[in-house]
Amino acid sequence: MNSAKLSARKKQPGHDRDFLESESAFVKVARASLDPAQYIVEEKPNDLRDLFPKQDPAERDLGVVLEALIINKVTKRRLYVEVKAQGKIGNAEERACKHHTVQFYRTLHEKFNYDYHPIITIFCEDLATFPRYTRKHPYFFEEGQYFNWVDYQPSILAAYLKERCAMWLED
Repeated sequence: MNSAKLSARKKQPGHDRDFLESESAFVKVARASLDPAQYIVEEKPNDLRDLFPKQDPAERDLGVVLEALIINKVTKRRLYVEVKAQGKIGNAEERACKHHTVQFYRTLHEKFNYDYHPIITIFCEDLATFPRYTRKHPYFFEEGQYFNWVDYQPSILAAYLKERCAMWLED
């Protein structure tokens, strides 16, 4: 699409803020389902903002800000959460892949030295149900690193989060 056609669009990139509902729904369920005596659920954590160090003094560090962070209060182990929602068209699933590449796994392993990759992706709406997306998930993402949150059912997300926390964040 050329710049004139892009400029003429009524709905510009960035105008769609529907994803905020999915993100806040995730945080609400995470806080309700994880024991607050054992876990902290933090929105928009800043601690990965400098993950990619500057190469030149004139530059600035770069990084990522994910939707949520779950921290075990005792072990201090961390689990970052990316929440992706969209309809039948879009590229949210492709954008989610950047947190699940071989080199990104290595980068976070160097930072944390965990025996697991500390980022999971939660797919919502058509990303969780439409075969065009769901058929590809097992080929793009390791088992356990993503979850299809169908119809925003709190109980199924709670079970997944408790399983991930027990597996990765406990001693």
